[in-house]
Amino acid sequence: MLDSSRAAILDRMKQSDLMPVSLEPTPVIEAYKKDVDRTLLRENLKLTTAQRIEKMIAVLAFAEELRRSGRGAADS
Repeated sequence: MLDSSRAAILDRMKQSDLMPVSLEPTPVIEAYKKDVDRTLLRENLKLTTAQRIEKMIAVLAFAEELRRSGRGAADS
């Protein structure tokens, strides 16, 4: 029964364009891949979810600090 449910879900996904028609690489994807640093992706995937969230929060805090310092310099 589980297999028939999976098949039904996959059929619905295909019909609703949620699933690509082909899983073969497209020229557009291949063109973008040359600009992606996969080592950074691999390193990030080694982190736990909590570590990734902590990293994201640190980046957001840094961005906010940059915004504040930029506003302060513009006001001077």
